[in-house]
Amino acid sequence: MYQPQLPDIFEQSDDIRPTDWATWRADVLDRFVDLMGEGPTERPAPNARIEDEIQQDGYLQRLVAYDIDDDDTGWAWVLVPDGLEQPRPAVLCIHGTTADAKDACLGVGGHPGGSNGIAVHLCKRGFVTMAPDHFCAGQRAPKEHAPYDTTEFYERHPNWSEMGKDVYDHQQALDVLCAMDAVDSQHIGCIGHSLGGYGTVFLAAMDERVQAAVSSCGITSWHVDPARDNWSRTAPGRYKHFPKLLPYFEAGDPPPVDIPEIMAAIAPRPLLNLSAVGNDSCFPIFEPFAEIYWQVERVYKAVGAEGEFACYFHSETHSFNAPNRGLAYTWLQLKLGLEELIRL
Repeated sequence: MYQPQLPDIFEQSDDIRPTDWATWRADVLDRFVDLMGEGPTERPAPNARIEDEIQQDGYLQRLVAYDIDDDDTGWAWVLVPDGLEQPRPAVLCIHGTTADAKDACLGVGGHPGGSNGIAVHLCKRGFVTMAPDHFCAGQRAPKEHAPYDTTEFYERHPNWSEMGKDVYDHQQALDVLCAMDAVDSQHIGCIGHSLGGYGTVFLAAMDERVQAAVSSCGITSWHVDPARDNWSRTAPGRYKHFPKLLPYFEAGDPPPVDIPEIMAAIAPRPLLNLSAVGNDSCFPIFEPFAEIYWQVERVYKAVGAEGEFACYFHSETHSFNAPNRGLAYTWLQLKLGLEELIRL
């Protein structure tokens, strides 16, 4: 019989006060911000430039460059459905760990992996989509190292974290997306697989402009995950997500914040989690997944958002295959009001 393994993230209450919820959420985000480390506190104004345009079947594909910092340029594919008569809901598509980077979200490249075509699929369903490069891949790959080697980043930012930079960059991408005439900035979603899956969770927790989020194969609990050291590696040349987690892991202490808490901090906004159980090479532990679902769902119920959080467990390994993507796309259409808009 399964025994609970995770600490209680939120005291159950049938009569929670808004101030109690706000205090709890602020504490979770404070601990998460501290974990991410010290980065810039202000982003430059959006300064997007269209570098290329390709007319595809049913949509216009644009290559967009935009300022992130003085010496850092972001690159993204932006897909706009043909024949727009009014601004549309939009989805930020965050790719997984692949050197193809943003191209993977178009379904092209040598190893698109779980990001395979998600930006195109969602655009053909009526969304404006944006697929940016991660700062360690694509047109932003390190000059002297392999993709996803964070050596150069930590030389410049020893007190920051890879995931702190990831959230910062994706907030800048949201700035660019929300400034577009074709976009309804009140209806923005985010979706991602693997690296993009937990990147989606972290971004949605930190930025309330994300009104609906989908994470595929991107969650675990650092309290019990036997592979949790992957989140704070020490080997040279490896991807290092949160350097501040290392002392906790080395000492066998509980982490200062855990992923289920960060997921619950997204409430009451819609969140769909899809996880492989039993055969995910990146997240080998699966027994606590039902408990993670119960913990997060309890928070959603406590704040009056029952039905806005959902989980789908499958056994299709570390993947974002067609059935899972179909569920994800429909969730975003419903939660962002796209189906109702298209019917008008």
